[in-house]
Amino acid sequence: MRATGIVRRIDELGRVVIPKEIRRTMKIREGEELEVFTGEDESLILKKYSAVKEFSSFAGEYVSSVYLSTGYTALVFDMDSLVAASGDIKLYKTGSPVSYKFEKLLEDRKPILLTGRELVSLCGEEISGLGGMAIAPIISAGDVMGALAVVSVKELGDVALKLATIGANFLSTQL
Repeated sequence: MRATGIVRRIDELGRVVIPKEIRRTMKIREGEELEVFTGEDESLILKKYSAVKEFSSFAGEYVSSVYLSTGYTALVFDMDSLVAASGDIKLYKTGSPVSYKFEKLLEDRKPILLTGRELVSLCGEEISGLGGMAIAPIISAGDVMGALAVVSVKELGDVALKLATIGANFLSTQL
């Protein structure tokens, strides 16, 4: 555990303000959930909570099914990193942080089909050899919790976009 040198008072409602610099560094967004732990040495630990990561084994089984049924590489993300991946395209490693451009796509809260020059880096890796990607946000209780992406070396069409959308909607019901 690193000391930051920052000291905060608890207000009359029991709240503590997390400094902006720490929120920015740790990518803690407004409305995001934090899990609270206590340590044996009277420490209080706040950890970013990801409902999507909580069911990563289920997400892994789901993307495996998508790949076995369609041949498309399928990926599940939370808002910070790749949670599950299955398929032939080996660019993606579980735990890889999401790219800034990918985060921006999710802010629109709509499924999107990208081809050619529109393709974006999902996890900061170089894009080469991809023909298309279909990305659908996983939305639960009105908040974007992550996304399901289908990627292929071939250009994708509306069927892949529907597949990503159905998958994202199904995963959102599991949260």
